[in-house]
Amino acid sequence: MSTQSKPLQGRPALDWVVVANAARARIFERDDENQALREIADRVHTPSRQKASDLESDRPGKVRKSDASTAFAPHTDPREREHQRFAHEVAQLLEEAALAQRMPGWVLLASNPFLGELKAELGDAGKRLLKHSVPVDLTTYQHAELEQRVTRAINGTLAAS
Repeated sequence: MSTQSKPLQGRPALDWVVVANAARARIFERDDENQALREIADRVHTPSRQKASDLESDRPGKVRKSDASTAFAPHTDPREREHQRFAHEVAQLLEEAALAQRMPGWVLLASNPFLGELKAELGDAGKRLLKHSVPVDLTTYQHAELEQRVTRAINGTLAAS
């Protein structure tokens, strides 16, 4: 399920907070005055939750030369490949928002190693607007608990830098 919105006319864009792991990315606008989060997108990548055996074909690829044949193992684990695809999808969404100036900046809170995978997929505009990134998975939290944890994660990062 996915929802998106644009800032209201005449109102300045709010910073975005992206809370993600390899299977889900939630995007929020954050009010500077009261730190409230308003969810504007929720992306779920179902293949990232599947078993690796369910994502790949039954047999490895084969090459046949004369009477000898060789089987090749896939270069990338199927789950890692799906994580990479999802990172690319989320990075595209953020790049488009950055280019359309729908956010003045954003913060990334994501599980490891998905944090690095997503940052590697970002375009120049998305990278330029990224204010902070924190290796933490907050995708399962809701409402006040999520707001508190986001604030603690961001403030902890700022205090350490």
